[in-house]
Order: sequence, then structure tokens, then C-alpha cells
Amino acid sequence: MPAPIDFYFDFASPYAYLLSGQLEALAAKHGREVRWYPILLWALLKQIGLQPPLEIETKKRYMLLDAERSARFYGVPYRLPDQFPVSSHLPARLFYHLRSSDVALAKRFAQRAFAAYFVENTTLTDPSMITAIGASVGVDARDVEAGLSAEAAKNGLRDEISSAEKKGVWGSPFVFIDDKPFFGADRLPQMEFLLESKAL
Repeated sequence: MPAPIDFYFDFASPYAYLLSGQLEALAAKHGREVRWYPILLWALLKQIGLQPPLEIETKKRYMLLDAERSARFYGVPYRLPDQFPVSSHLPARLFYHLRSSDVALAKRFAQRAFAAYFVENTTLTDPSMITAIGASVGVDARDVEAGLSAEAAKNGLRDEISSAEKKGVWGSPFVFIDDKPFFGADRLPQMEFLLESKAL
């Protein structure tokens, strides 16, 4: 069986949102599984000594323009959330809590969280909103509460941020196909080229 594709992302990254559905479709086309790894980009960049791009005004202006343009190009619904950027530790914790018992449910939650934030303007920093997102994919409110506060989920998030650093991740989205790294939603054509067994 072909090796899984590893997808590192921050829930608050518009480019990760734009890539997520297309990456799943591309993987399915080539008989691959996508393993999702939410991280906190701000924490990762702090660990490796890089400044978050949105803290640089010139980069921020470009990225906000480019995200909207990219969404139109890919035909993906998108609106810039009122609260942007934000720390996405709450949905990331819940993802790892859910993944420990049900990988498919964790993915459904992640996909729903992306849409809630980048289409419906739902904040990711309010536990009640995370509860509502969880409920929409069948997660009980008590399970959400447990996931947001569980030490195992917090530790899982910290461990994956450390793992991402060791693998050389420095942005979101960051994808590994057969140990070959790809950064950004605009690398999708190159990912497809590689999956079609052409050398890169």
C-alpha cells in the first residue's frame, strides 16, 4: 500500500483551508491516505526563531490579497474572518482528543472547523463555538469539554509541534509525500506530478 501523505497545518491558516479538501481528493485519486497534523504556527516559528509573516505589514497586505485571489482561483468559498489571525489551540486540542479514538471523526471535525472559520466567520477561540462545531459532526458536548481540557490532548499538540520542527516544517500548509516536502497551497500541481510517479 502506498505511504500516507502527511499534512501539517494551522487551523487559522487560510492556505491550509484552501488546500485541505483538494489534498484529500488528490490523495484519494492516487490511493493514498492523508494524515492530518494540526500545529500552532506561531509556536513553531517561535521555536525555530522565525517571525510570523502577518507581523510584517508588507507580507500581511500581500497574503490577505493573495488568499482571496487563490480562493477564487480554486473555486473555494472564503471570507476573511473578523478575528484574524488567532491562536487555534482549541480546535487543535480537540482534534487530537478525537483522533485518539476515531481518526475519521477527527478529520470531519477539522474540515468543519475550517469551514466554520473561513466561510461562516465563527471564532476559534471561544469554547462554546468549538462545542457547536463539534456537535455539527456528532461530538457530544461533554466529549468536547474533555478534549479541550485533557492533558493528553495538550501534550499531543505540543508533541506534534516538536515533531514538525524536527521534520523541517516552517509554515502552513506543509505536506510530505514520500518524505518530499511541499510548502503552500500553490504546490498542489507539483504534488500531483509526483504522485503520477514522475521525478521531482
